[in-house]
Amino acid sequence: MKYFYSAKNNAFYYFGWKDEYDAAGTWPDDAVEISDEIHEKYSTDAPKGKILTAGADGMPTWGDVPPPTHEEIVCQASVEKQNRIDAANNYMSAKQWPGKAAIGRLKDTEKSQYNEWLDYLDELEAIDTSIAPHIEWPERPE
Repeated sequence: MKYFYSAKNNAFYYFGWKDEYDAAGTWPDDAVEISDEIHEKYSTDAPKGKILTAGADGMPTWGDVPPPTHEEIVCQASVEKQNRIDAANNYMSAKQWPGKAAIGRLKDTEKSQYNEWLDYLDELEAIDTSIAPHIEWPERPE
């Protein structure tokens, strides 16, 4: 099989479909023929921590995965925050504390634990994820 590589698009192109690419106007002007070995090496899963990128010579190579952007870190922190909130709510619901509190059936020890969990939930809700990765997560009650 005959493959080409475009450094501009960082993509491989099968020559057998060149007519279709030409008809669509999408055959890259920088496409260079590559060997089957190069295509096989770089069209498989990237090694851990690497991504496909164009080398200085215009040929495919493995480059380092870039560090996450601030926006990605904030997004991850928002997911983490919601997961912690969900876990806290699930824990309290499993103990049936909200229902018991509503009808006055919480024992003193349960009331104390429930309040600790509600405080924890308040602390989670107050977290500003825009400061990620500099977040100090509150300790989960025992």
